[in-house]
Amino acid sequence: MDNAIARFQTAVNLTPDGHLHKPTLLNNLANSLRTRFKRLGVLDDIDNAIIQNQAAVNLTPDGHPDKPIQLTSLGSSVCIRFKRIGNLDDIDNAIAQHQAAVNLTPDSHPDKSGWLNNLGNSLRTRFEHLQNLDDIDNAIAQHRAAVNLTPDGHPLKPRWVNNLGNSLLTRFQRLGNLGDLDDAIGRHQTAVNLTPDGHPDKSGWLSNLGNSLRTRFDHLENLDDLDNAIAQHQEAVNLTPDGHPGKLSPLNNLGNSLLTRFRRLGNIDDMDNAIVQHQKAVDITPDGHPGKLSPLRNLGSSLLDRFQRLGNPYDAETAIFHLSAASLSPVGSPSIRLFTARRWIHAASITNHSSLLTACESAITIIPLVAWLGLSIQDRHQHLAQIGGVVRDAAAIAISLGQYDKAVEWLERGRSVVWTQILQLRTPVDELRAVEPVLADRLLRVSSLLDQGNQDIKLENEDKQSPEEEARQYRALAKERDEIIEKIRSLPKFEDFLRPLKLHRLIEAAKNGPVVVINVSEKRCDALALVYGAAGAVHIPLPDLTSDGVTKLQVEFNALLTSSRVRLRAVRDEDPEMGGDEGCKRILAQLWDHLVKPVLDSLAFSHGPDALPRIWWCVTGQLAFLPIHAAGVYDTGESSRQIQDYAISSYTPTISTLLEQTDAPAHKPFRHLSAIEPSSGASYIPNTEKELECIRRRFHNRDHVVLHKADATRERVMNAMKECNWLHLACHGIQDVNNPTKSALLLHGGKLTLEEIIRLNLPHAEFAFLSACQTMRGDEYLSDEAVHIAGAMSLAGYRSVVATMWSIEDALAPKVADEFYARILVDGERPDNRKAAEALHFSVKKLREGEKDMKMLSWLPFVHLGI
Repeated sequence: MDNAIARFQTAVNLTPDGHLHKPTLLNNLANSLRTRFKRLGVLDDIDNAIIQNQAAVNLTPDGHPDKPIQLTSLGSSVCIRFKRIGNLDDIDNAIAQHQAAVNLTPDSHPDKSGWLNNLGNSLRTRFEHLQNLDDIDNAIAQHRAAVNLTPDGHPLKPRWVNNLGNSLLTRFQRLGNLGDLDDAIGRHQTAVNLTPDGHPDKSGWLSNLGNSLRTRFDHLENLDDLDNAIAQHQEAVNLTPDGHPGKLSPLNNLGNSLLTRFRRLGNIDDMDNAIVQHQKAVDITPDGHPGKLSPLRNLGSSLLDRFQRLGNPYDAETAIFHLSAASLSPVGSPSIRLFTARRWIHAASITNHSSLLTACESAITIIPLVAWLGLSIQDRHQHLAQIGGVVRDAAAIAISLGQYDKAVEWLERGRSVVWTQILQLRTPVDELRAVEPVLADRLLRVSSLLDQGNQDIKLENEDKQSPEEEARQYRALAKERDEIIEKIRSLPKFEDFLRPLKLHRLIEAAKNGPVVVINVSEKRCDALALVYGAAGAVHIPLPDLTSDGVTKLQVEFNALLTSSRVRLRAVRDEDPEMGGDEGCKRILAQLWDHLVKPVLDSLAFSHGPDALPRIWWCVTGQLAFLPIHAAGVYDTGESSRQIQDYAISSYTPTISTLLEQTDAPAHKPFRHLSAIEPSSGASYIPNTEKELECIRRRFHNRDHVVLHKADATRERVMNAMKECNWLHLACHGIQDVNNPTKSALLLHGGKLTLEEIIRLNLPHAEFAFLSACQTMRGDEYLSDEAVHIAGAMSLAGYRSVVATMWSIEDALAPKVADEFYARILVDGERPDNRKAAEALHFSVKKLREGEKDMKMLSWLPFVHLGI
C-alpha cells in the first residue's frame, strides 16, 4: 500500500493540472490514502485523501462523464472522516457530494446504483448522529432504488441489499414497526445467501444478519432467533482475520448477543464469553476513536451484569472505569454517551462508588448535546421525550447525599432544555459589546437567524432552498454560534458567559416570595425551596409522596376530566356527572397532605394573613398536570384548609425565567389588545361577546385595540401583539398530542400555533390573559419541557400569563375576566403585570364565594404563570 501511494503521488506530481488524466490520477491517490486510513487510522491520510478528492472535483469540468465519480469519491472520504472525528460539516458535505453524483447520473448508467447506495449510507450515518427521521426515510428510499436498479447476479447486489437491511433495522430501532424488522432480516439473509464463502464481505453480512435476529428476539423473545444470531456472529468473527480493521464490529456484536442470552437464561459461560469478546473489541480500537464508545459501553455493561450475579468488586470497579471512559469521551454520539452515563450512574449507585456525583454530572452535561440547538424543535423534543427521568433521578441522588444546591442546579440545567436554548438566543450582549463589539454583533446575527425558527424558513438568501440545504445551513449556524461562545468565554470576565447559573444567582429569583422546586423521582420525592437571603436551598422531605402515587393521581385526574368532558370551551349542560367534586376533593386533599402542607409548614406560612404572600411552584414529572395551586381539604367544618388561605400561587417552568422577567422593566406606553374569535373551527362560544363587553367597559379610557371575529385573523393578531404590551385572547385552544409545537389558538381563518408564538420575540410584552382552553396543558411525554401555549407566550416575552389547565366554562369566563380587570386596573395608574397573580387569586375567590354551587372543575383551571 505504501508503495502504491508513493507511485500515485509521483504520477500526480509529474502531471500538469490541465492534463486530461490528472483528475483520475488524483482520485486514484485519494482512494489509496483512504484505504490506508481504514487500515491504520492515521488522520493525515484521510485529510490528504480529501484534499486530493477535492482537487479532482475542481479539475473536472461540469458535464464530464467522470464528474459523478469524483463527487462520490469525495463524499466517501468526508463521510469516513466524519465517522472518526464527528464534525457535522463533513457529513453534510458527504451527503451533498453523493446527491450531486446521483443527480448527474441517468438511471440507465451502470454506476447509478452505487451512487444511490453511497447517498443512502451517508444519510443513515447522519440519522444515527442527529436522529432526524427524514434522513432515515430518505436513506431507505435511496437503498431501495439502488437495489431495484441492480440486476440479479450483479456482484454488488448483495452489498446494496445488505445496506437496505441496515437502514430498515435502524428505522425499526427508532419507530418499532415490526414490518421494518422482518424486512431487514429478509434483506440481510438474502445478502448472505448471495455471497459465496471466502468473499471478504461475507463476515459483514453475517454480522448484520445476527444483529437483526437479536433485535427480533428482544421484541418477540423467540430463543431460536437469539441462538441463530449468535451463530451468525460467531461465523462472522471466524471469517475475519486478526488485525483486519473490520474485526471490531463482529466481536462487539457477538458479545452483545451472548450478553443477551445470559440475561435470558443465566448461563455464566455466556457472560464470561461476552466479556472476552467485548474486551477484544476494546483492545483493537485506538483511544480517541468514536467507534470505541460502543465496545466500552458494552464491556462496562457486561462486567456490571457479572458483578450483580457474582459480586466480585473487581468487576464493578472495572465496569465503572469503562463506562466512565465512554461517557466522558469528547467524541462520539451524544445518545450513546448519555446511555452510558446512565449505566455509570446505576453502577455507582449500587456500589456506593465515589464517582456517583461525577456520573450524574456527566449525564446532565450531555443532555443539551442530545437535544442540540442545530436540530429542529420537534426533533429536540423527540430526543428529550426518550430521556425519561434521568435529571430527576440525578437530583434525587444529590439530595440523598445532602447536595441540595447541586440538585437545584441540575434540575435547572436538565429541564426545559428547549426553553432555555430559545431564551439564550435572545440574551442581551451590552456588556460584551463594550469589550468586543465585533464578536457581540456576530453572536447577535447568528442567534437572530437561529431564533427565526427552524428548517422551514429561509435563513439568509431569498432563493428557494431545498429542505436539505435549509437544514444544513441551520446546523452550520448552530455550530458557528457554539464557536463564537467559546471565543467569548476565552475573554477575561466572560468565562461563565451563557453557562448554567449557580445557586447564588438562582436564589435571587425568590425576591418576591419563595420558589419551590418539587422533584419527583422513583428514588424519592422532595421539595427544594429557594428563600431570598438564605445561604442555600432549603430541603423539605416529602416521605408520603411517591412517583407511583403521583402517576396514579394524574391518571385519576385525567379520567375525571375526560368523564366531565372538559376539553373545549363551551356552554355546559347540567349533567350532574360533570361536577366531579368528590373526585376533585380526594385528589386535592392528597396533594395537600403529601406535598403542599409540608412545604407551607416548613416555610412557616400562616393561615389567613391580611396580605397573602406569593409562592412559586416549579414542578417536575407528572405533577405538571395536577392543580397544586388548589390543594387543600375542602370540608365545611374547621378542618377545611386550602392553599388559597395561605399564599398566592404561581407556576414557573424554570427558576431562571423569573430572573429574566424580574430584570426586564416596562418601557413602552401601555396598550392593550383584545382578540376575540368565538367561532373559528369549532363550536360557537357565545359568552366571548359578553367577555368583550366587560373588557371594553374596563378599558374605556385607556389605549385599547380590539380585533373581533373576522378581524381576529392570525396575521392581524400577530402584528398587533408586536404593538401592544398587554393581551387578552378569547377563543378556542387545542393541544396537538402528536406534535406539541402545533398546539394552537383558533383564530379567524387559521391557527396561531405554539411554534409561531415562540418566534415572535416581543421584548416589550408584559401580560397575557389566555381565555381559551388547555393553554397550560403540556405534553405528558415532555412533562419537564413546558410545551404549552402559556409557556410559548412566556418565551415570546410575556412576563405574566393567566392561563388554563383544561377547558373553561363559557359562562364563567367573562365573570373572571371582568373581576380580574376590575382589580388590576386602578384609575390614573399604569397597570402592573406583577399584580396579575394577586388579581386572579382574589377574582376566583370572590366568584367562588358568590356562587356556592359552583363546580370545582369550573374554577380550578385558572392558573398564573410568571412574575
